[in-house]
Amino acid sequence: MTFPMNTNCLDPRDTTPSVETIGVVIPVYNRRSVLLDTLPHVVAQTRLPDRVVVVDDGSTDGSAEAAEEWLTALSPPFAWQVLRHPHKTAAAARVAGYAALGSPDYTTFLDSDDHWPADFLERTLAALRAHPDAVVACVDRRYTDLQGIIHGGDDCRTLVANPLPWFFRKGAGVASCTLIRSVAYEAVGGWKPELETAEDSELFSMLALAGRWVHAAGEPVDFYLGNADLLGEENNLSRRYVDCQYRWAKAYELIFAKICEKRPELAGDWALRSLLARRWCNAGKDMQKLGRERAARAFYAQSLKIHPVQLRGWKRLAGTNVSRSAA
Repeated sequence: MTFPMNTNCLDPRDTTPSVETIGVVIPVYNRRSVLLDTLPHVVAQTRLPDRVVVVDDGSTDGSAEAAEEWLTALSPPFAWQVLRHPHKTAAAARVAGYAALGSPDYTTFLDSDDHWPADFLERTLAALRAHPDAVVACVDRRYTDLQGIIHGGDDCRTLVANPLPWFFRKGAGVASCTLIRSVAYEAVGGWKPELETAEDSELFSMLALAGRWVHAAGEPVDFYLGNADLLGEENNLSRRYVDCQYRWAKAYELIFAKICEKRPELAGDWALRSLLARRWCNAGKDMQKLGRERAARAFYAQSLKIHPVQLRGWKRLAGTNVSRSAA
C-alpha cells in the first residue's frame, strides 16, 4: 500500500511481528543525498527491522520529502515513518524517534552518513540472544571516504572488554554499530535531549554501567565522517566549533561525575582520571592555538587538578604566557 508523501504515520501494513522486534531510528538534518545513500543499507538487511523511523530535525533541503518519496516508492516490508521534528539537538531527534517506535525489544540508532553491512542486524541480534545478560552488541567500525578509500577503523573487541576508558579516549560515536536492548536503554534514561555535545558518550557510558557488552565479529560498519561536508550538506557537529575540545572536556567531566555518583569506587580510577585530564589538556592546546593564553592556562590547571601526576600538563602550564592572553 502507498499513501501521500505528507502522511506522517507508520505504514498501515503492519504484518504479524516476529517474536522479538527491532526498531531503527535515523536522525537527519540537511543531508538529503547522504540519507538516500544510507537507506538502501537498511532495506538490504538479511534480518529486516520491524519499524524504521527517520526523524527530520528541521531540515530545509527537502530531506524529509526525499526520504518519504524513496520509501513510498520502494514499499519495504516493514513499518516506517518520516517524522518531522523542530530543529533542536540530535539527541532530541533520537528521543522523538524512539518514542515513535512503539517499544521494540531492540533498538539501534543509525547516523544518516553511516552504512551497515547486510548482516548487521542479524549478527548483533544473534549476539544478544546468545548472551541474555548483555545490554549492547557492537560490531567493528571503519572510516571510508567517498572514493571508497579506507582510512583506518576500530576493532571493537577492545571496546566491549572495557567500554568506559575506550569512550574517554576515543569518544562514543558508536551508535551506528550497536544494537541495544530497549529495556536497558529505558533503564538508563535514554538520550539526554538538552545535550548538544558528547550526548553519545553520556548514553553509552551509562549503558556501560548497566551491564555487559558483547562483540559481533564480521564485516564492519562504514563511517563516512566529513563526507556530508564534501557534498555541501550539514557537517558533523564536532567540526562546527573551534573550541570543540573544550566542549568535549566539559562534557566528559560531567559524565565522569555521573559515573562516580553511580559507582563511587570509580572516582579514583587512574585510567579514567588520566584520560579526562588529557581532554582538558587538549582543550588548553586549542586555546593556545587561538591565542587565548588565559583560557589555556585555566584548562591546563584543570587537567592537573584532575590528575596531578602528569608531565604533559605541567609542561603545558609552564609554557603559557598570560601576559599576552586574550581571555
